[in-house]
Amino acid sequence: MKEQSLKQKTVGALLWNLLDRMGQQVLLFIVGIIVANILSVEDYALVGMLAIFTAIANIVLDSGFSSALIRKQDATEEDYSSVFYFNLSISVILYVILFFAAPYIAQFYNQPLLTDLTRIIFLSLPFNSLSLIQNTLLNKKIEFKRLAKINFISLLISGGCSLAMAYNGLGVWTLAWQPVILSFSKSALLWMSNKWRPKLIFQLSNIQSLFGFASSLLLASLINSIFTNIYSVAIGKLYPTKDLGYYSQGNKISLMVISSIYSSLQAATYPIFSSIQDDKERSIRSYRKTIRFTAFLTFPLMIGLVSIAEPLISILLKKEWAGCIPFFQLTCIAGIFTILTSINQNFIKVYGRSDVIFKLEIVRTVLIILGLLVSLKESALVMIGIQTLIQAIIYLISIIYIGHSIEYSWTKQLKDILPYTVISVLMWGLLVIPEYYIDSYYALLLTKMTIGILFYYITNKYLGSQILREAVEILFKQKSK
Repeated sequence: MKEQSLKQKTVGALLWNLLDRMGQQVLLFIVGIIVANILSVEDYALVGMLAIFTAIANIVLDSGFSSALIRKQDATEEDYSSVFYFNLSISVILYVILFFAAPYIAQFYNQPLLTDLTRIIFLSLPFNSLSLIQNTLLNKKIEFKRLAKINFISLLISGGCSLAMAYNGLGVWTLAWQPVILSFSKSALLWMSNKWRPKLIFQLSNIQSLFGFASSLLLASLINSIFTNIYSVAIGKLYPTKDLGYYSQGNKISLMVISSIYSSLQAATYPIFSSIQDDKERSIRSYRKTIRFTAFLTFPLMIGLVSIAEPLISILLKKEWAGCIPFFQLTCIAGIFTILTSINQNFIKVYGRSDVIFKLEIVRTVLIILGLLVSLKESALVMIGIQTLIQAIIYLISIIYIGHSIEYSWTKQLKDILPYTVISVLMWGLLVIPEYYIDSYYALLLTKMTIGILFYYITNKYLGSQILREAVEILFKQKSK
């Protein structure tokens, strides 16, 4: 009975957290599409040049403390308050550094406008720091519904402001103010909905004890972020500005789906894994179910997006954006391996093996550097193609590493995801056929989506997929409530 309760809790949390996140991403997607049809490719390229600095700043701001606090089952008020003041101080320091570094960033890209853009975009850092502990506490309590409402309302506010600014001709400044408005709205809503307030307590020893676990995560995340976003730097510096705009837009659209899946899985499973970390057998069973569910969801969704990319983007965006289609397809394929790798690392964190994650990031870094060196004289598209191949290799290396750390070998994991991989590839092959007979993008999109969904559902049902059965059961039970 206890095992059944855990199974329902895990799958239920995964499914409903995902549905909530998808709802938020649909709103973000709609606003993003409307704004992209008003702004230019060059506007997105300018903001894309700052992507690496945004990513690094946000990782330093978190410093791995959120994961450490969720994992620590006896976290005290001193822990929460100390981390709050520490992160707030770091956010102010980071903003001051970036404020004065702005002219040098602009000089590097030879884009004078980046000076003011940098100083506006990074105003979001202090607001993000104010929401860290509030967000952590709700995640730890597995209060996903409240978080979903807060995220949705803050996205609604920032989305409305973005549309108003874009329609009033503010151009690239729309993209600069959007993250600031989003972080301010989310922080304000979290503080209004959560009773927690920091005490006048700061203990450096508490920071040090948490940082013992968080330090490897911080280093791993920093390396990951630098070498993931280094492609934006390389494309922005070496290739025409439009190439970065195409890559930024294609990557942005695919990331909406990728981040929805990964953040939902992470938010739902990390607190659950942490609560049963002392029962290794139950943990591994729950972990394997998570991997199967991830593969069941991720492969058809991402491969399906690759198949419908041309009609989808041609319908949604103006002709100027056609160049982003192949970038979108490649980042979707890379996203499959990114999600699987992240879920594996998420489980390892629960057992305190942040050193394994750090080692994996070192291997990943070496591969990315080699990939960049190989592709420097090639096109931007070839560079991203090599990045996709590297993500697949990193996933294979990660499951071998993890297989040595826990009783879940890489062969077992590949066997667990194989059925969904094969069905999804067959689905992709089937979806090529309508392209030879249908000329209308609208008809092609509708036909592909209908065939893809029916084929995947019927095939899984015919093969007796347990994951499909449980997902449908939980979905209808929750609906009836």
